[in-house]
Amino acid sequence: MHFARSLRRAGISIGPGRVLDAIRAVSAAGFTERRDFYWTLHACFVSRPEQRVVFAQVFRLYWRDPRYLEHMMAAMVPAVRGVQEDRGAQAAEKRAAEALLDGAEAPEANPKKEDEDSG
Repeated sequence: MHFARSLRRAGISIGPGRVLDAIRAVSAAGFTERRDFYWTLHACFVSRPEQRVVFAQVFRLYWRDPRYLEHMMAAMVPAVRGVQEDRGAQAAEKRAAEALLDGAEAPEANPKKEDEDSG
């Protein structure tokens, strides 16, 4: 369900019917291989050619490590922003990252030390 929300935030129009279809399709296809899982979800959620790249980016980021999104969100934000600024990342990468980050704030680059001079 969270994966479908991430796709929505990245700009792919997905209604509840498609989510239910995806659940049924994955149940029928099983989880034996990542490639099969990818193409099963792709068939359910991608309806236009321009959505392919966005889907691929969201899938890659979302499924790389289940704990990644829970524990490394703050570490990823500066990396994503750095990629966008340094290389001019593609629109699909930006949309995928923003969808997965869902409003998470980047940690301060140079946090101020409290009472550094008062001590």
